[in-house]
Amino acid sequence: MKLAVAAFVSALVLVAVSAASTGPPANLLVPASPGFPPPATSVRDGPRHFVLLSSRYRSPARPTRAPARPPSWAPRTFRGEDLQFAIRQQRARREPDHLFLGYGKDGLSARYLVAANPRTHELPYAVDFANAVRPPSGDEYEQVTWAREVNGFLYVETTHLTYARATKGRNAYVSEIELYSGKFFWRSPALIANARTFVVVGDLIVSGYGFTSEPDYLYLLDRGDGHVLDRVRLPSAPESISLRGNKFYVHTYDHDVVAQVVGP
Repeated sequence: MKLAVAAFVSALVLVAVSAASTGPPANLLVPASPGFPPPATSVRDGPRHFVLLSSRYRSPARPTRAPARPPSWAPRTFRGEDLQFAIRQQRARREPDHLFLGYGKDGLSARYLVAANPRTHELPYAVDFANAVRPPSGDEYEQVTWAREVNGFLYVETTHLTYARATKGRNAYVSEIELYSGKFFWRSPALIANARTFVVVGDLIVSGYGFTSEPDYLYLLDRGDGHVLDRVRLPSAPESISLRGNKFYVHTYDHDVVAQVVGP
């Protein structure tokens, strides 16, 4: 009997600790609008560029990998918005051990991004993108679809999944936010990123954009200021980008593409 009571009390303590550890985020950031730059009209000349290694057809009927499911301990709502998805942080050395939780009204995108520690369930910070997702023209909202934190900076993709003309080309950005100040440091040109993922590696960012009858490209960005260093045409719209070793694996609507960045 005592063992049963002790087990019950221990369970209550664990529930209480879990509930306490998933309280409101320690810090809510509300960055001012970074503006909505137009699409890039040129590529910055430089020594680093893409080389396409292979491009193989794949049936678009083949199933694609589903987004990561939110953990059971994650809060189901945040500031009136529903939990939509989780983004697993690919942790490097000395990087924080956390994932991102997306809250919004659409199952594929979100207005709020909440950082969460998967071990302690603590929520160190949240970012409200209300000032960054409504272009000056058009009726579409751009919401968060992917994010990475590196060395105190947050890199975020915001986009709406319809034709660029819906917002007169002001769509599909990658932006850098300094977490210490909560300010946007830069925002890329438009029409750079609407794939489900992008990759941050060293001082570079690799992203992809495409949509039905619009041009489909893989982009190489300078992580320091968001400028376009190179781009290469893809056979169809990119859906996900991953890094294995020194090669980028791009899953498009109907192709598997492998690319590499060459140069000093």
